Amino acid sequence: MNRRKDEMEKNGPWHYAAHTQEDLPTLRSETWRAMEDAMKEGKVKAIGVSNFSIAHLERLKQTATVWPPAVNQIECHPLYPQKELLEYCAKEGIVVQAYASLGGQDAGKSFWKKVFPPAKGDKAPSRLLNTPPVEALASEVDKTPAQVLLRWALEKNLAIVPKSSSEKRMAENAEVFDFKLSGEQIETLENELSEAVSKAARDEGEDVKGMARLCWRSDPLRLLDFD
Repeated sequence: MNRRKDEMEKNGPWHYAAHTQEDLPTLRSETWRAMEDAMKEGKVKAIGVSNFSIAHLERLKQTATVWPPAVNQIECHPLYPQKELLEYCAKEGIVVQAYASLGGQDAGKSFWKKVFPPAKGDKAPSRLLNTPPVEALASEVDKTPAQVLLRWALEKNLAIVPKSSSEKRMAENAEVFDFKLSGEQIETLENELSEAVSKAARDEGEDVKGMARLCWRSDPLRLLDFD
């Protein structure tokens, strides 16, 4: 959906939303109750949520009769690792399914040029896949950047749903079970990406978390930081 920046600046980030911020907790609770009924009636085997923050899950837990949700589908990759949310879901027994494991497609060249400014004569990365930290680790373990990002997700016990229309890429994405990433390699990858995006956020006067989230780049509510 196209959103006019001037309209959102004038009327606030909820200008294009279908519901008010105040309505959402009740709507989530009522929707979950209907899903619980479907499960109890045998119409579905499991029910889950998508893009729920810790605050959303805690609020839902207060009224839920079926707990925990089978899955919480969220954006998650080394640039946006969502560590606290992963820890919470693990504690509650919620499977996390990561989308945009390879970085998604919403961040354009101008974004990556800010995060990884190229040296004179070089090209800036165009995707998370070809950022220097990801490429360096791929070279170290003799795998492709995509395989490294998918293996990172598996090391975090995430369910992954990589998308591709290429048979070659599909086969490549499946070849992630014959190697592992060490804790040190994972920490180095996350730290190098975090340092780069943090510096870019400071330079641009943006929020680090907001800059690290690669999906929904034009949506002012993409951080889901509301009740």
